[in-house]
Amino acid sequence: MYKKAWDKIINARYIVIVSHVYPDGDTIGSTLALFSVLKELGKKAMLYNASIEELPREFNFLDGFSKIQGKLPNFFDLLVCCDCASFDRLGVKKGDYQIVNLDHHVSNKKFGNINVVLENASSAGVVLYKLLKANSVHVSKKTAMALYTSMADDTDFFKYREISSSTFEIASELIKCGADPKRVASKVKSRLSLAKIRLIAYMLSNFDLHYDATVASIVIDKAILKKTGAKRSDTKNIVNMLLDIVNVKVAFVVIEFNEFCKISLRSDGDRDIVKISTLYGGGGHKNAAGFNVNNSNTIATCQEVLNLLR
Repeated sequence: MYKKAWDKIINARYIVIVSHVYPDGDTIGSTLALFSVLKELGKKAMLYNASIEELPREFNFLDGFSKIQGKLPNFFDLLVCCDCASFDRLGVKKGDYQIVNLDHHVSNKKFGNINVVLENASSAGVVLYKLLKANSVHVSKKTAMALYTSMADDTDFFKYREISSSTFEIASELIKCGADPKRVASKVKSRLSLAKIRLIAYMLSNFDLHYDATVASIVIDKAILKKTGAKRSDTKNIVNMLLDIVNVKVAFVVIEFNEFCKISLRSDGDRDIVKISTLYGGGGHKNAAGFNVNNSNTIATCQEVLNLLR
């Protein structure tokens, strides 16, 4: 699997590396890491994101971030995507090119010509790291920084997802290669925008509890986003704070954007919430999942989710 995927990548003429729409640190970090490796090997490659205006600026310290483009070239023979569970998350049209799909979501649709999907991996960065190591590819300091950022962001700095001894072994290897955990934490975790602080304050003052305080939820509409000044990137991972409340086993946050409503779910322990998100065309992991719905269906969907969590 690893050799077949790497051979496909290394033998391509022009590679487009794609991060998913409305990107997070995992997809940004893993795609930048792959770009770093390919440039060091002298390969022709570019970085693409379909929602270029929504790039989270906290990751601009990573080498290559400024090279992410919002327009595809006229010709490319290979598309490599990282952290994309379905084709529609790429923001591209189907065409005359091959796809290598690197991911860790249990809901991955296996839409690539070659799929390297490790459901027990904590992040797409881990998947890429294993691909590189299996093919004896050198991991430079730039690559290590991007991979470590991918891992740290998707696990909320090693708190969630599929954390194991292997996760920390890989993190240790990346640090040996030059990754700087303190710098990553200071850039990604320690600095919050004033708008995000206001949004968090609203959420913590207005959330609801259900089922003997084991489920926490809140709806954040466009008016609240406007009042707090919060952008889409400011809403990332705020749902995790509700899961930190004593006795809460499941949390979900509904956020109303202009085009749709995003519903993010988190759970603790054995509660499998990806089964709920897939009912609505979404995906994710056992303890972290999400999906989008039409704005007109928000209230009904919230009640349905609550009923499913009963």
